[in-house]
Amino acid sequence: MEMTVKNLLIQELAKRQMRNSAYSIRAFARDLDVGVTSLSDVLAGKRSLSKSNVQKVMEKLLISPLVKEQIWANYKETAARTEVDDRTMLDEDTFRLIADWHYIAILNLAKLKTNSAKPEWIAERLNIKKEEAEVALERLFRLELIKKVRGRMERTVKPLTTSNEIPSAAIRKHHNQNLHLAEQSLHRDPVNTREFGSVTMAVNPEKLPQAKEILLKTRKKIASLLEEGEVSEVYTLSFQLFPLTKLQKESED
Repeated sequence: MEMTVKNLLIQELAKRQMRNSAYSIRAFARDLDVGVTSLSDVLAGKRSLSKSNVQKVMEKLLISPLVKEQIWANYKETAARTEVDDRTMLDEDTFRLIADWHYIAILNLAKLKTNSAKPEWIAERLNIKKEEAEVALERLFRLELIKKVRGRMERTVKPLTTSNEIPSAAIRKHHNQNLHLAEQSLHRDPVNTREFGSVTMAVNPEKLPQAKEILLKTRKKIASLLEEGEVSEVYTLSFQLFPLTKLQKESED
């Protein structure tokens, strides 16, 4: 059997359940010091553990150096593939239908354990009009991005992503709304519930692709961290990197 983190966890869980039939995944997550949702998704093949959690698991299970080497080799080999596969790519026409910020927010409300498929509940949680919630909910059902199960919302797709480096009015609209929401949060929300910061620097434009790649990986790591355990709120994480000077290439055209 190929030695992967998933296989290692399955084998270890089976051993512990043989010794104690009442041993649960929740207890396993507690003993490994990882989120129970993350662990359940890994065992089901729905996601991969973060690098820090892989390290934590191997330390908790006292893995031999040889097995560690095999696991890390497999982890590095599959990392690039899972970065693409763990998200559903939306085409431009579909994203245009759900570009308003509250559609993505509703999709993430569906991750909350105590969520409700009632427009009134959605409107109250997101501070939007009931009519907006009704329209958005009906469209998300019609697009089969969520479904209703016993009065709750359930997502039917993996996290969504859109095209990169391609001009799009819908994507610009979505980002513009997020900037406006960030401004509202800056004036409304307590400092301990938000984080705003900036740095101004002189840059080498040739390094921008590398910088954007680092930002993308960092964004994914932060999302993975904040989604561990039982979730109860919906946040937006935005990075803003933009020129203050008039771009030289633009002025030369």
